[in-house]
Amino acid sequence: MSTKFKNLKNDLKDLEQEVDDTVLNTPTSTSSGGNSKVANYILLFAFIATLLFYTGNRVGDFFSGINPIDDIAQAISEPSEDIIVGMGNWMADMGYGELSREQLLDLRSEGVTATYTSQIRDVGYEPTLEQLVLLQRSDVSATYARMMKELGYDLTIEQLAETRRNEVTAFFTANMLELGYTLEELTVDKLIGMRRVGVSHNMAERLNAERGELPTIDELIRYAISNQ
Repeated sequence: MSTKFKNLKNDLKDLEQEVDDTVLNTPTSTSSGGNSKVANYILLFAFIATLLFYTGNRVGDFFSGINPIDDIAQAISEPSEDIIVGMGNWMADMGYGELSREQLLDLRSEGVTATYTSQIRDVGYEPTLEQLVLLQRSDVSATYARMMKELGYDLTIEQLAETRRNEVTAFFTANMLELGYTLEELTVDKLIGMRRVGVSHNMAERLNAERGELPTIDELIRYAISNQ
């Protein structure tokens, strides 16, 4: 037996052990016969995929676009049709029109749900689908958007995304305001500039105590840069 097929045998043995462990640790919501059938299917697909990998023959070209393991994982991770239909109806009610199933799945893959959309809109924004994706990719929560508004900031969708990408938090902003800085001093650009160089409210508080007066924003930025 060639080394190639010895490796194949060992790989399949390891895979079978992993599948057995998974089945044994699966909650008993299905019968043991069902678990065994699923395990057999997985082993069959894995055997075919692994065999093609090792042999490298022309049959592999036919199956090149097929990845059974990924297909199984995708089927498990996809939301139910009821959830998709419900999301579509809710998004339509919010004015986004009749979205296709593919559009809804794409949105969900980006973390955009009808609940998230509703929460952002409750803050006072009317984001487009593209802006919803931007907000999620930038880790903008409805809580962050609401808190920044409560602190006095009337940020655009793009500013919300940019501030979060640069690690501006409502906590940092609130503490800076509490130290005595004004909204006019703590502009979006200044907030981003401070966070990019590592300015914290503790740094501002310490310098205030040492000097007996608040350092300017530019002084904080220069101080942070000089101590990097």
